[in-house]
Amino acid sequence: MTNKTLRYFTLFFSTLFFFGGCKKTERDINLNVSSVAGFFAPADGKYIKLKPAANLTETFEWDQAKAEDGSLVLYEVAFDQESGDFATPFYTVVSDNRGVNNKLTLSHGELSRIASLGGSAFFQRKKFRWTVLSSKGTTVKKAAVSRIIDLERPGGFAVLPGAMYITGSATETGDVAANALKMQQLSPGVFEIFTKLKAGTYQFIDAANASANKYYTFDDAGIQAIGTNGTVTFAGADKVVRITLNFNDINSKMATVVSLQYWYTKSNSFKFDLTYTSNGEWRKEGYISDWEPVGWAPLGEERYKYKMILNDGSGNNDLWLNSSGIDAAQTVYPSTPEYRKVDLITNNSNGDQLVWKMVMTEVPIGQPANFWVTLRGSDPFYTQNYKKQ
Repeated sequence: MTNKTLRYFTLFFSTLFFFGGCKKTERDINLNVSSVAGFFAPADGKYIKLKPAANLTETFEWDQAKAEDGSLVLYEVAFDQESGDFATPFYTVVSDNRGVNNKLTLSHGELSRIASLGGSAFFQRKKFRWTVLSSKGTTVKKAAVSRIIDLERPGGFAVLPGAMYITGSATETGDVAANALKMQQLSPGVFEIFTKLKAGTYQFIDAANASANKYYTFDDAGIQAIGTNGTVTFAGADKVVRITLNFNDINSKMATVVSLQYWYTKSNSFKFDLTYTSNGEWRKEGYISDWEPVGWAPLGEERYKYKMILNDGSGNNDLWLNSSGIDAAQTVYPSTPEYRKVDLITNNSNGDQLVWKMVMTEVPIGQPANFWVTLRGSDPFYTQNYKKQ
């Protein structure tokens, strides 16, 4: 047998071995998984009067299912009508930790939305059936049992507003609707604004005109709820505040902005405070740059970000203003708005390296420069920037 023939035989048998091995691997995949045998919570037939504004939650817990090969099992909770059999549940949601945990935590706001999807109107009490689906790969098993949950929906907003503004004598632009300040939409039905309030009244409107729908916030047994056709009275000294409206949970929050500081990476410290000017903007004018040169940056270390301190009445809390991480190595001036975009991060620290980089020739050591942060609802997103004087 020639060498050429031998090579052909070797290639032929190697190919057979390869594909044979692949088929054997496919046959060895085990997707068998058990169904959930029992539930722990909530109790069968539990009645819940939903209070989204109170930020309450309900926990669903169940027995663990088993994968035959000992691997990971994923879970979903399915909701159906009281007489349903889950052939076509009207809503399913993965469990906590992206489907890994045998537990699901739902807020009252989320439960109200689920009840709405199941046909429940505002103020209506209605029963639903729920169960758990365990899965591994393409294999899905419905739990051996199901339970009833009895939900009473609160009042709310049938249609979520698509925009929101603040107006009134207490605001920066007065009580002419056409001059109202626009709030930033964080997600459907959720809005926020950073602004200054003075003594007077204010309210929220869904369009900058006199015929807009009007909303206000009020104390409802210790919860700041959202109502319609009212105003809020603000008294005392002027304050820069952060106001959040959540029309899904029908609640609001307000916190005083204590400070906004520039954090410099090299010294691991705050170089200066920025002063609020107007319309969601803070500035530091004429800062004499005192950057610290390092081996890779002889004109000075270029990394920085910001931290805001907020007080909602329970104490000071940090809100870090981080880079969104888009094109993090951008080193041209002026940089793109997307590079200057601000992400607001709670429970963070200065150790997080989502920072921006200055173009050091634009802010040379020993020369004055201006810095500003713009958290304005009329802009597509929040930004920050700097420029030499």
